[in-house]
Amino acid sequence: MSTVPAHLASLIQNWNRVHKQSVRLMAGAPSDQFEWKTCDSAMTLGALMNHIYQAEAGLVNAAITGQFSGEGAPPATATDELIEAFEKSHAELLDRVAALTPEQLAEQIEPFGEKVGKMTRADILHITLEHEVHHRGQLYVYLRMLGVAVPPLYGGV
Repeated sequence: MSTVPAHLASLIQNWNRVHKQSVRLMAGAPSDQFEWKTCDSAMTLGALMNHIYQAEAGLVNAAITGQFSGEGAPPATATDELIEAFEKSHAELLDRVAALTPEQLAEQIEPFGEKVGKMTRADILHITLEHEVHHRGQLYVYLRMLGVAVPPLYGGV
């Protein structure tokens, strides 16, 4: 992305910060533990990490198109593969979001149906960050339970 439009500068700066923190944490995940989970009803480590990356694309696409498809890229099976896909997807999504006008951001859409209701495109983009932060918190717990040394949340970003 070359130039960030002024009306999106704060959102994109924060989104990039959240993304870098997530990738830094993901980098410590052992690929040989992708099938591990905290309990029977939980996602596996691999499913959780894939969910973080795939949900970003799904939610941003919903904000842009007004439709949530629930379909995503095929899941990665190793940490390095997942990070590479997440980085590429994030860069592509940044370019698409940077093209949104203030009027488009303020437009009310209903990508999740009547049950969730209408919200602005900007609201969905903010929900995308909240969603990633929530699941990144889960990933911290998973990795700590596996004995992985995790990076500090705010240091060195």
